[in-house]
Amino acid sequence: MRKNSILLVDNDDEVFNVLVDSLGTDYVCEKVSDGEKGYSYLEAHAGEIDLIIIDLQTPEIKGKEILECMESNLAYKNIPVLVLASSEQTEEVEYAISMGADDVLLKPINPSVVKRRVDNVLCVGNTRMVHNVMEDLIREEMEQCIDNLGMCTCLICRRDLLTLTLNNEPPKYVTSEKGSAIAMAAQRTSRGDRIKLLTDITYYAQMVKERPSHK
Repeated sequence: MRKNSILLVDNDDEVFNVLVDSLGTDYVCEKVSDGEKGYSYLEAHAGEIDLIIIDLQTPEIKGKEILECMESNLAYKNIPVLVLASSEQTEEVEYAISMGADDVLLKPINPSVVKRRVDNVLCVGNTRMVHNVMEDLIREEMEQCIDNLGMCTCLICRRDLLTLTLNNEPPKYVTSEKGSAIAMAAQRTSRGDRIKLLTDITYYAQMVKERPSHK
């Protein structure tokens, strides 16, 4: 039986030791010391990682920057994320949650709650195996044409466009392994469907342009 694989992005050896001791032999834990190495490891092993635990203050690339990269890359968006933070990092934690982090472990971490948090987040990750690939397709088409839509390209307007388009397109559900959603979407979507999707995105972009959520 395959063991769950966890990547810890943190330069604190004590945190890694607590993690390994708390999870026992049911998990395979890997550690990298900074954000740059963390993202490189993610690029090389995305299909093998079941959970990533990120210290928001990790050296080089900060934890929130890794989350931003994961949010913008469809190959990583199904990997559940736990962030490590201190109780003073309220704003950073709120931002991490807004960028897709699933839960928070406060430092110093409590060994008695680590396994429970990890199990819960992995359970959340498993529910993502049933996935609406239409969201991936919309995001992909948006990123390719966003500069030509004539609308504001801030985060709020991008999310409004995604939500509006997603709510008006028929869903395409797949049951897939991590990282395979895009490939499956491409196989199941014809050129004609993509042209229609681009037409719809352009239409809804005009609505967002005329009635933006922000001032």
